[in-house]
Amino acid sequence: MTQTASSTGSNPVVKQAASDANAIQNAVNLTAIVGAWHRHLLAMHRANICGDDLNNHPVNLAFVSKLNSLCRMTLDREMAALRAIDQIERGESVEYDVIPL
Repeated sequence: MTQTASSTGSNPVVKQAASDANAIQNAVNLTAIVGAWHRHLLAMHRANICGDDLNNHPVNLAFVSKLNSLCRMTLDREMAALRAIDQIERGESVEYDVIPL
């Protein structure tokens, strides 16, 4: 079952988060993107946007979209990464593809 939620630009926390989510669409600095996203996640949570409403908020989806794009994410790359982290966790070395921007 699908539910809906609403968000308003009259909330300054949400408005700033939306502005930054828009601004990062041309960014390439992964650390800065994740830092901005973290800041906005915390601020939105403090503004009582929580749980599924937070997980599915357009701001978060925009950040996820940017990370997927920046990392050139495909299902194959995701599965390879999950296999690799299992190996790394076991103390093994791994090789992985680097796709330049």
